[in-house]
Amino acid sequence: MMKMFRTMSLAAMFAALFIVALPSAMAEDYGSGVVDKFSRGFANTATGWVELPKNIVNTTKKDNIGYGLTVGLVMGVVHTVGRTVVGAVELVTFFIPSQEFVEPRYVWEPFDKDTTYGSK
Repeated sequence: MMKMFRTMSLAAMFAALFIVALPSAMAEDYGSGVVDKFSRGFANTATGWVELPKNIVNTTKKDNIGYGLTVGLVMGVVHTVGRTVVGAVELVTFFIPSQEFVEPRYVWEPFDKDTTYGSK
């Protein structure tokens, strides 16, 4: 009985130490990271389709209308699927903070910047 009491006291002491040592900034960072990832995931899931006209317009500006309507269209479809899938994954896993995967963060900022994937 005494050994069990000692073990429980030791466990309670470590738990209390952990709770006291946990900085409130860490909790704030986690909370803001979760909210940020959720909003980013929601926005990218809902607006991923904007990659289609974005790539057509940007490719047309860089090259010409023929290239924009062919290569830009294909790139737009690929990036539409990519941004939407990444957004959906971020939306489902919002409670696990992680680095941003899509650059630019949202499809509209800046609109003329090409979309890339991967860590910075």
